[in-house]
Amino acid sequence: MSGDEPVEAQNDKAEAIRWRIRPSDKDPQKLIAIGAAGVLAFLIGLFLFKNLLLGFVGFAIIFGSTAEFWLGTSFSIDRKGASARTGFSISAIEWTDVKRVLRDSNGIKLTPLGKAGTMDAFRGVYLRYGKDNREAIERAVVDFGKHSDNDVVDRPDGGRDRSPD
Repeated sequence: MSGDEPVEAQNDKAEAIRWRIRPSDKDPQKLIAIGAAGVLAFLIGLFLFKNLLLGFVGFAIIFGSTAEFWLGTSFSIDRKGASARTGFSISAIEWTDVKRVLRDSNGIKLTPLGKAGTMDAFRGVYLRYGKDNREAIERAVVDFGKHSDNDVVDRPDGGRDRSPD
């Protein structure tokens, strides 16, 4: 691929990427703590409240809230957009909806919000870097991000709001 090819031709050659991150692989001893907390929540519901259903609810809350840690997250970037999936939960965004691209040391956040605000934490897709795929993820975001009607990928500020002078 030479630099003289049109953007459309370069984007057609870009390949979709998929990867998986499972934090428990780096820190498996924490799985024991999660399991113990789940069992403790079950026992509290069962013996303190004398209700089997509350025991199961406590157990489910512990394991549901830590699912990203022990189950892992699958990510994908393709021509249509980007997505992150943990269990039954899926977050996805199409390139045409991306208004800002925020980079940090752990990954890239693609957000549909035009301006920074309190909803930033709840909207968009966060693409977490794996062990050795940072460059591939950044390259895919740039390549596929050109499908967006917005110019956020080419902007040096990643589409962030400019501070008033």
